Amino acid sequence: MQEVSRLRFDCPHCGSYMKVRTSKTHLPEYRELYLHCTNEFKCGYRCKGRVTLSETLAPSYRPNPSVNIKMSPWVMRKMHQEILESEGQIRLILDARKEAKK
Repeated sequence: MQEVSRLRFDCPHCGSYMKVRTSKTHLPEYRELYLHCTNEFKCGYRCKGRVTLSETLAPSYRPNPSVNIKMSPWVMRKMHQEILESEGQIRLILDARKEAKK
């Protein structure tokens, strides 16, 4: 079973939900949306909005080198912690080898 996620905006004028009628992209992390109020006969509001991907919460397993989205502080701390832990593991292995040679 596939999960479907939909971006939802409410009309700022009448409160009905708005549909994305079309969108344009210029960059991998940026998209312009053209929205229409679904209450088109009583309200009829239309607008353009922007969606920007601002922070990476989990790095991709297949990163695109042309995409440059900053890492969130949480990811940076986690990556730093993993690096320190891996360095600690390497030290433990080297220390164990030194002890084995004695």
